[in-house]
Amino acid sequence: MFQQEPLTVLVTIPTADRDFEVHVRSAFEVGATPESLQALLRERYPEAVVHSRVLSDELFTVWYVYRDGGWRPSRQEEAQR
Repeated sequence: MFQQEPLTVLVTIPTADRDFEVHVRSAFEVGATPESLQALLRERYPEAVVHSRVLSDELFTVWYVYRDGGWRPSRQEEAQR
């Protein structure tokens, strides 16, 4: 029986930082686990954190990749307050 690896969806936060997103996708090719990806990212982004979300019956996993250690409002969101 062949078991296909689940698809991994990467969600980078902040979403507006395209350089971070490109770096995450490049590092993902090497870091195949959330822990190894986090270790690779911390070489350039010391506060980077990777959390995996796995839900039963979901055909994919989601990795939330935070550049600054967690979610923070964007500058645009802060300006609207």
